[in-house]
Amino acid sequence: MKRTYLKSALVITVLAGAALTGGCVTQAKYNEALAANRAVRMQLEETKESLRGYEVENQKLAEQIRAGNESVKARDEQLTLLEDHNKNLKIRFDKLAEEYRKLAGRKPEIEPFGPVSVLPSEVDKALRAFAKDNPNLLEYLPKYGMVKLKADPTFKKGSDSVEAAAVSALRKFAGIINKAAAERFNIYVAGHTDNIPIVKRETLRRHPDNWYLSVHRAVAVQKVLLRAGIAGHRVGAMGFGQHHPAAPNRASGGGNEANRRVEIWIVPPGRYLTREASESD
Repeated sequence: MKRTYLKSALVITVLAGAALTGGCVTQAKYNEALAANRAVRMQLEETKESLRGYEVENQKLAEQIRAGNESVKARDEQLTLLEDHNKNLKIRFDKLAEEYRKLAGRKPEIEPFGPVSVLPSEVDKALRAFAKDNPNLLEYLPKYGMVKLKADPTFKKGSDSVEAAAVSALRKFAGIINKAAAERFNIYVAGHTDNIPIVKRETLRRHPDNWYLSVHRAVAVQKVLLRAGIAGHRVGAMGFGQHHPAAPNRASGGGNEANRRVEIWIVPPGRYLTREASESD
């Protein structure tokens, strides 16, 4: 198209020249040729401008293509990194799974939960005699290594103050636990109540509910044992309120004397109490 415009411009220029040199072209045709020449030149400029616009647009598209290629490259690199990371995680997982299988197949030296193992014969014999001497105050369960204090003779109703007879018995218990045969064992004191709610204002100020009462009684027994010489790092206290009954409570919140108790568990290092162990008596 560009060549056509140039040829037309040349023809018109020649005609104009002929007119000026005395040819037969009239003034009207000469003017017409000049107008056509101007039109052709304008079209030529418009064509050049359009071409420049196309070149700019082409450059923009080329930049977009380059940017897109760089983005694809970056994503490919990121994907490669993620794949490598995933491979490393799988290797670590396989190692941990293998270690777990090895540990799962190994029998632990000490089971962390459930009833304790049988106590040393010397300790067991001493606790049996201890329970026999205090039948109205406590009982001993050899299978679980647990001494169960009856709450009613140990505390007055709604109180966490240990009665004198119970203090005397707990001192004897501490003497047994402090002997060499039992010194490796820990002592967990667990308080329990029945389901009768606390209603007296004076009692509620000290024990807002049965849970508080069970904990406060356990701590009171713990303090007696500490004063009797058992090392502090061996003794822990907790309370379960009415939630771990040893026997069914009577209907309409009537409670049950058997559920008002403080349990003293003699536990090897590394073993913990569970609800099942606490209810196995």
